[in-house]
Amino acid sequence: MNFKAQVERDLTAVFHNSTEHADVLEFWISGTRYKGPVILDDGGAQDRKKPSTDHVDGLVLVDLVMYVPLSLLKRTPKKGEPVEIGDDLYTITKVHPEAGEIVLYLEGLTEE
Repeated sequence: MNFKAQVERDLTAVFHNSTEHADVLEFWISGTRYKGPVILDDGGAQDRKKPSTDHVDGLVLVDLVMYVPLSLLKRTPKKGEPVEIGDDLYTITKVHPEAGEIVLYLEGLTEE
């Protein structure tokens, strides 16, 4: 087994395994529903900031990284597409495909 095959197997067997590391979530990208094992990394509260152009009290900008198996999406989303997770709305700010998964960098506003 070559290195790439081993990485893809490990992603499925461990990283995107809902009994090991991932959570099964329902989410939408540009109106298309997906449900499957994903990892969300919010980076903690230190990454939250108020946009410099926003003068509304009580809103903060939230950065979120979402790791999704390529086999679940079957396509690579594009920068600017909307993502809905539960009641939260985000916009894709960066897309990074790697080793059988898609890493989506998301940004959205939330209340403090």
